[in-house]
Amino acid sequence: MTTTDLRSDTFRMPALGADMTEGRVVEWYVAPGTHADRGQLVAVIETDKSDIEIEVFDPCVFDEFLVGLGEPVAVGEPIARITLDEPRAEAPTPAPATPDPAAPPVAPDRRASAPSVIDETPERRRMTPRARRLASARGLEPSELPAGGTVTGDTIMRLADERGTKRPTSPKAPNVRRAVARLMERSWADIPHYHVASTLDLTEANGRLERYNADRAVDDRVVMAAVLYAAVARAATDTPRLNGWWRDGEFEPSDSVDLGIIVSLRTGGIVVPTIRNADRLDAAQMMTNVRELVERSRRGRLRERDLHPASISTTNMGELGADRVFGVIHPPQVALIGLGAPHLGPAVVDGAIAPRLLIEATVAGDHRAHDGLVAARLLRHLSRHLEELP
Repeated sequence: MTTTDLRSDTFRMPALGADMTEGRVVEWYVAPGTHADRGQLVAVIETDKSDIEIEVFDPCVFDEFLVGLGEPVAVGEPIARITLDEPRAEAPTPAPATPDPAAPPVAPDRRASAPSVIDETPERRRMTPRARRLASARGLEPSELPAGGTVTGDTIMRLADERGTKRPTSPKAPNVRRAVARLMERSWADIPHYHVASTLDLTEANGRLERYNADRAVDDRVVMAAVLYAAVARAATDTPRLNGWWRDGEFEPSDSVDLGIIVSLRTGGIVVPTIRNADRLDAAQMMTNVRELVERSRRGRLRERDLHPASISTTNMGELGADRVFGVIHPPQVALIGLGAPHLGPAVVDGAIAPRLLIEATVAGDHRAHDGLVAARLLRHLSRHLEELP
């Protein structure tokens, strides 16, 4: 059951990960009686791994909240009562008439008069409950906060970053570690792993990337990690046996390449947000997606669509200087691509040894779904796509 099973006139706790059993609403962006448009962010759900912003996929009115802030709610249980928008027939233009002084007053539009869920402080700062908790943790006084409008949790976090306010250790950090531990125990116990590795030459790709970036502003430049992710996604299209899930004792291929990006959190642990249809992105588009995902992941503010089930994942240890990584598969996926740090090394070019920019790429594979020959093909396709990008 998803959050947007709107036909039942209830808004339900979403499943924001294969191992999620419950969540907590920690912030509402709407008030009872207010209208939400398609795609509008309406709430923040706290899970063991992150705070996740959720949206609606059909226009509706939120009539009533059914759970309190911070209250544990099982996946699929109602958290709000809603009314769907319905198409309205265009009414004929009424004939002019003299108002009846005895007629009862027209009821006000509930959307215009919706009660607020935001508390007022003595200093007249409107703050959400989550914003109040974050401000207190960071030692920010209400008088220091921007006047006008509603102060949200995001406002506090941005202000803390700008002022260099020390971030307290997240109370979710131990929970994230435990969630990762449970998932990795399941992976190592259930999946018969094998690993295949190959050294790829990035020299030409790096030269093209430098030329691509030469005339671009800093914010528009592409880094090698984005090129590698784009190449991984395209290679997954060429090797469909690695792109999918092991379910109910058999391999289920995916119709699209939805790439999971493993992101290390500053407070410890990892999250794996997803870039949907990643094989359709060029290097610049991939750069934009990765930048946004990493930023939201590390702020602890992923969105519901970021948790779409990935069909294959990749981990990049390059920024830490690791030469290679032999990963552990994220179940129920059947493969994980590991990328090490680009480094100068000797290679044979035209019969002579020359310094080249090299990278170690690995595949962790699920032996129930495929074997090393298929993984070797992916690495060969990865090398070929690197010759085409950016």
